[in-house]
Amino acid sequence: MNNENQNNDNPIESNDSKDIPTASKTITDQMIGLTNQNDVNNILNLQTEILKKQYETNHMLSHFNEYSSQKYNQMSSDFEKHTKMLKEMKKDLDYIFKKTRNLQILLNEKFQIPGVTDQYNEEDEEDED
Repeated sequence: MNNENQNNDNPIESNDSKDIPTASKTITDQMIGLTNQNDVNNILNLQTEILKKQYETNHMLSHFNEYSSQKYNQMSSDFEKHTKMLKEMKKDLDYIFKKTRNLQILLNEKFQIPGVTDQYNEEDEEDED
């Protein structure tokens, strides 16, 4: 009997309280009634598919970034080499042009070909522009 009195004194454990719906249970039941389980399952499936696609895309982009980084490093070093080579070639060509110009002037002075002097002076003026 002592146990029966303890059960009746505690409203949470009493049989009467289980029959009376609480506010939270009522709201939860109404919310569950508003949603269609098929719709919820479809939404979950779509979210799962989208998440898989995002992981795949992320994986592909990571590989692409690694590949791009490797190619960039390779191309960067090649570009530096080619730039250096072009600068050296320009210096060499400028030197050759200067020597050629000096030889032409010396030959012109030595052989005095008419009209050639004017031609070289015109080219010099064009080069200065």
